[in-house]
Order: sequence, then C-alpha cells, then structure tokens
Amino acid sequence: MNQIKLKLSKDLSKLLGIEINPENFSYPPNSEMGDLALPCFDIAKTKKINPAEAATQLADELKGKFDYLEDVKTAGPYLNFKFAIIELFALLNVKCKRSKVAKIMIEYSQPNTHKEFHVGHLRNACLGASLVEANRYVGNKVIAANYLGDTGVHVAKTLWNYQKFHKDDELPENKGQYLGKIYSEAVNKLEEDTVYQAEVSDLQKKLEQGDKEITKLWKETKQWSLDSFNDIYNLLNIKFDEYFWESEEEKSGRKLIDKILKDKKIKEIKESQGAIIADLKEHGLDVLVLIKSDGNVLYGTKDLPLGKKKFDKFKIDKSVYIVDNRQSLYLKQVFKLLDLLGYENKEKYHVAYDFVTLPEGAMASRTGNVVTFEDFYTEVLNLSQKETQKRHTDWNVKQVNDVAEKISLAAIKFWMLKYDNNKVIVFDPKKALAFDGDTGPYLLYTVARINSIFEKAKKQESKKAKKQNYELLKEKSERDLVLQIGKFDEVVEKVVKEYAPISLCTYLIELAQKINNFYHKCPVLDAENDLKEVRLALLDKAKETLEKGLKLLNIESVTKM
Repeated sequence: MNQIKLKLSKDLSKLLGIEINPENFSYPPNSEMGDLALPCFDIAKTKKINPAEAATQLADELKGKFDYLEDVKTAGPYLNFKFAIIELFALLNVKCKRSKVAKIMIEYSQPNTHKEFHVGHLRNACLGASLVEANRYVGNKVIAANYLGDTGVHVAKTLWNYQKFHKDDELPENKGQYLGKIYSEAVNKLEEDTVYQAEVSDLQKKLEQGDKEITKLWKETKQWSLDSFNDIYNLLNIKFDEYFWESEEEKSGRKLIDKILKDKKIKEIKESQGAIIADLKEHGLDVLVLIKSDGNVLYGTKDLPLGKKKFDKFKIDKSVYIVDNRQSLYLKQVFKLLDLLGYENKEKYHVAYDFVTLPEGAMASRTGNVVTFEDFYTEVLNLSQKETQKRHTDWNVKQVNDVAEKISLAAIKFWMLKYDNNKVIVFDPKKALAFDGDTGPYLLYTVARINSIFEKAKKQESKKAKKQNYELLKEKSERDLVLQIGKFDEVVEKVVKEYAPISLCTYLIELAQKINNFYHKCPVLDAENDLKEVRLALLDKAKETLEKGLKLLNIESVTKM
C-alpha cells in the first residue's frame, strides 16, 4: 500500500495546497469502512474548523476528482478512501524506492568454540538471518558477521579434560558435538575437585604463552567446532560475509588499552588495584573491568578494537549487535567507550532477546547441561517424519525426509521469530509442527494448497488474465486478500525499523488466513472463464507474497505437503 499512499498523498497535497504526509494514513478498524483512512485534525487546524467538518468538506470536494477512487466517506474526523480494484491490483507489491539506504553490519550467532551450539544460539541465529534478509530486501547494504569465542577459560577447561581423560578416545563423526560433551564433563569435574582448577589455569597460561603442543591441540579442536557449526549453518541456510575471532581481538585490545593509558585522553579508562577499568559512573553506567589484576583480558577489551574495526575498515553507517538481554548494560558500556574513542556519531544498536525454554519433560539433553541444537533438531525432525509418513503412505523415504526437514525447519524458525524479542520462548515441538494455527507448517501448507490448485488449472484450458477483468473481483474476501498483499512492503519496513520479525510473522499468518478464506468462499477452477483467470492471478500474487515473506524469515517453501 506504500505506492498508493504516495500517490494519494501527492494528489491531495496538490489539490488542497497542504502537505499531506503518506505516513499519516492508517487502516480503518473494519475493511468495509474503506481501504485507507486519513485523520483530518491537522487539516482542520489549517482551515480553522472542527475535524469532522473538515472531513465532510473534503469528502464533497473529492467526489469524482480521481478515477482511482471508487468512494470517499467520512467517519467523524476521519476520511475513508475506497480504491478501484483495478488500481489496487495494479499496485500490488510495487516497491517504493527508499530515499536513503544504509550500509550496516549485523553481528549475530557468536557461538563459543569448544562448547555446545544450543537452543539459545538457535534463537540468535534465526533472528539475525531474518534481519539480514529484511534489510537487504529494503535496499540496505548488509554485512552479515559472526564473532566466535575461540579463547578464554572455557577453551582451557575443554582442552584440559580432553588431554587428561580423553586423548585416546575413538573420535565420533561429529567431533564438535563430542567436544561440547567434553566441556560439560569438565565443568562437573572441576566442581568436584579443586585441585583440577590449578591444572586448568596452568594450561590456560601455556596457551596464552604460545606453547606449541597446546596451541596445536587448540587449533585442531577449534576446527572440530567450526566444522560442526558449519554443518548447522548449512542446515539452517545461514551464510556470513565476515568472521571475527576473540583470539585476534584480544591481542588488538591489549595494544589499544596500552595506547589509551599512555595518551591519557580518555580519563574513564585507568588502573585500579592492579586492574584496568573503565569508570563510567558519571555516564550512569557503573564500572567495567577491562583487564583483571591477574592480567586476564575480559570481553570489553576485545569488543573495543572490534567496534573500531567495523567502522574504520568496513565503512559502515550502523553496527548492529544481536546479543541476549543479559548483556544490555555491558553493551551500553561498550557503546559509551566507543563514543569516547570518537565514534559518537556512528550508530550502534543492541538487538536484545530473551531465553528459549522447553516444556518440562518434552526433551532431555544428553549433555546433562543444556539442550544442544543436535538433540533439539533430531527430536523435532523425528516427529515431523512420523507425521509426514502417516499422511503420505505412497511416498518413498527420500520424499518423506525432504519434506519433513523443510517442515521441521519452518516450525523451528517461525516459532523462534513469532514472539516479541524480549519475551521468553517456550518451544513446544508438537504445537510448533501443527498444520493449523500460527505456525510455520501452516504457512507451508497454504503454499502447497495453492500449488495444488495451479496443478489442476494446468489441466484446463487457461488464458492470461486481462487487466480490465480485475474489476470482476467484487467479493469481500477477494478485496481483503488484495489489500493484505498490498501491505507487504510496509510490514517489512517495520521489521527493519523495529529490528523485530514478529510483525512479519503476524502479517503472514493473516495473509494465509485471508488466502484460505478466499478460496473457501470464491470458487476458482469452477468460476466462469474471465473470473477464473483473474482469481488464479490473485492466487498467484498471494503465493508470490507468501513465499517472499517466508524467504525473509529464512524459511524454504515447499511444492507439496
């Protein structure tokens, strides 16, 4: 509807001699009242009359002025417009050109090597992939980045446990998952025996000092994690343009902090009881420890050089961090330090999100610590395979598995994105896999049903719909579907503006409902020739829009289900 809002606002502005902003239009609470509504409060002020009177005057003035307007009515201080269906259909999904596009970097996923990729990482990955797609759709230049934690005490714990207790193990095919179990086991062992903690500290020092044997083991096992992560990313259809590493940023961070201390240009960064801190109390952000008194580097020291690199090397306008909401204060501190380093005019944004939990008893992690992605996905896939096999006894194993995988991924991704970012998600596999309700499989099922209609239409004699025949679309369910399709671009703009795919998820469910309502109330294949072709054209446009939306949620569509 963006295009028609622009057209109407220009024509009204010219006619009235008053600037009408396209953003002033809203949607009436009931579609029978009209397609768009314009509040007349500002116009009334200019004319020095009350808003309801202004609306009435305008309605009279607009009668017969524009051929694309079928009707103009008033509802109190609102002016309601109903457009000619031919005009509406012609403008479906015509993209408005943005006046300004940005070059942005979206940093997301950020798993730690030598640990599990768990359901919390999954929410982050789904959110990041969707925001990358949405920003690219509206024209922004996007660099998708991943910042991996490949150094720190967790690495030392994993290497210690592997070297001490598991170096003679026969390695499984999925070495990354195996490494995650080694880490979880190490955590438990270290809680039981404090003597082990000294051994871990010793190993960490050797790694930091470049011990050849430990460094070789670190590189080898790090690759195990990366191979496992890449398998997951390939499954989720996630691709990154840039990778950053904590081990590299740690070195840069030490140099940067040394330089800041020597220059003394940032008074907030200073020594305190043997540690290096950033005292941000006067900025309302408390103290951030950068380097501990024992010399160990903390996250802030690594995030500062990385933040600089993003703006200096990649020349971006905006840096977006997708990180869970427990890090909100920390990122405010990092952003303030980047401001103090000279980046106060560069936009930095934290997309916060909350936890993912599971219904009690629905799934158990074999690690005994967290629910790993592998365990989680396997459980969902098994349920999907059973249901698909039940529905299609004539399908071979490959057909069942291919469709079950798409259904599983749609169920997972849509469930991760349909909630407000800051709401806790309770993932229920059976509910997420349902073919009705607000689920990913319901959207896929809607696509499959449209495909089935097209398949049958191919067997009939069919002609291309003529533009003038669009006026045959007179049913309410037809008009509602046309209007819903027309809202697509502005919904995507809202996703980009609010950094939240929830509005697109809601839109797609409403679109699917309107599609289903349309073909329940309006026969397609049994309609008269011209009407049949127009309704097929409408279904085709609806399917195109639904699949575009699925793509922006990083969900692959299906041919049949």
